[in-house]
Amino acid sequence: MPGEALDSGQLGVGGWGLVLLRPGELPARYQGQLDAPDNNAAELRAVLEAVRLAPEGEGLNVFTDNQAVIALLSRGRGPALLAEQAREVLDEAQARGQRLRVAYVPRTRRHMLSAHDLANDARRGQVAPGLSGPHAEVLIEQRAGSPEARVTLRRARERVTAHVPFDPLSELPPSVHALLAAVQLAQPHETLRVRRASKVAQALWLKPERALRPGAQSQVTQARAEADALGILVEFQG
Repeated sequence: MPGEALDSGQLGVGGWGLVLLRPGELPARYQGQLDAPDNNAAELRAVLEAVRLAPEGEGLNVFTDNQAVIALLSRGRGPALLAEQAREVLDEAQARGQRLRVAYVPRTRRHMLSAHDLANDARRGQVAPGLSGPHAEVLIEQRAGSPEARVTLRRARERVTAHVPFDPLSELPPSVHALLAAVQLAQPHETLRVRRASKVAQALWLKPERALRPGAQSQVTQARAEADALGILVEFQG
């Protein structure tokens, strides 16, 4: 599901970003910088890159919140300034044997937000952390009253689920204990994109010295040091 964005409609340097979804694979993120006359040109570039990255001879669904891009690619209507760029997208899709479909989704969708962030970072000359290296998606689930958390880690062609029991005698808050369990599942030089980590877990991972209890501070500090030594990065995604 590609998405694309530019943070500013001013003339000058722009950025594009997209999230490409393939069946059975983790979301792949891409970004780049370009000289763009306006926001629509940057978004068309994101579509072009999606076409180039997607498999040949298959259908390609492009989702965007930009109505001008939809009109240009679906109905051939839009600013004359962008007609040549739109034709390039359509010609590339035809040459690759792709059945291109462009549809609207709101910016509030998770992958759309990610694509917009990638584009904005690219415009500023910033490369998103962990963009090109190995990564895994992590989901932490905690139910009120449950004696355990469930940690699910998903990487290419692999899915790992861990049930993490809470120890009432531990100085670690349960949510932090679940996060450390997720980090233990990581492979060397892997980036973990963690969803649903509690605010407490995020705060203590970023600054272990915030822990009120010495035992908790020590455990998080040690876990951070071990992760750093293995090249493991942790990104929190809400």
